[in-house]
Amino acid sequence: MVIGARSFYEGYSLGKGDLHNPGPGFIFYWMGLIMIGLSACILVRDVRRKPAPAETTSEWTGVHWKKIIAVLISLVLYAHFFTTLGFLLSATILLVFLFKTVEPQRWSVAILGAVSSALIAYLVFYVWLGSQLPRGFLEIG
Repeated sequence: MVIGARSFYEGYSLGKGDLHNPGPGFIFYWMGLIMIGLSACILVRDVRRKPAPAETTSEWTGVHWKKIIAVLISLVLYAHFFTTLGFLLSATILLVFLFKTVEPQRWSVAILGAVSSALIAYLVFYVWLGSQLPRGFLEIG
């Protein structure tokens, strides 16, 4: 909640603007406001919750450390090869890996999901928003 309040304050200080003419603090203002609201919901829920009986299990029981480490390593490799392979190829490879590793899917689902997700992200960020995305070795001309 404190981080949300700080973000809200800084966004307001920078000038939030409005929906049709956002200022430099627009995102920070609304992000902070949303964080404060969600934090307040969690706080109210926890205050109203009755204490649970003492549990004998650890909070770390059932954590899939191999999957967590595999995801972290895959994200580091994604960042490393992002400019070399380009956005579409690196994102597709990462997503296929994640679809097969985190919650294993059939190959057809993993490949179709990865390709469609990467293409949608490309359309949103490159075509619609005009962001610069690396094309990697596929760049022509």
